Amino acid sequence: MSNPHFTMPKVRIMVADASKARFFSVDSPTGELIELETEANPEGRMHTGDLEADGPGEKYAPGSVSKGMVDEPTDAKDVEIQRFARELVEKLEKERARGEIEKLYVVAPPSFLGELRHAMKPSLKAIVAEEINKDLSRVGTRELRKHLPERLK
Repeated sequence: MSNPHFTMPKVRIMVADASKARFFSVDSPTGELIELETEANPEGRMHTGDLEADGPGEKYAPGSVSKGMVDEPTDAKDVEIQRFARELVEKLEKERARGEIEKLYVVAPPSFLGELRHAMKPSLKAIVAEEINKDLSRVGTRELRKHLPERLK
């Protein structure tokens, strides 16, 4: 006997890597994934040299303060990846605060999953139902669904 007062929590699935994030929802615990939107980060695919702001041939003199002497990551690609992770987390946090997400599944390759975790506030971490440590950003919706728990709740 089902409970007429039971409603499915608002589930969101984010499948991401450094260059793209896809967002899905489901309308039942065993339902098909419904793709909501895609966020692109083309800079996440660029090579570090393509992202450097320095002009060609520009060099630092020995003993001068170089961009490598700070604690923040200086590799332009790492900076870009961290920025994208923060953007995605901010988007999810806003949706959580508006009551649009109650459970979150995060699917990402190990290095990007670490960046996402680092950017998450406790309020968002609290609704993460599961993290799947795989790069599934380029698989189709049906294939992706096979990698998620049978019941999303």
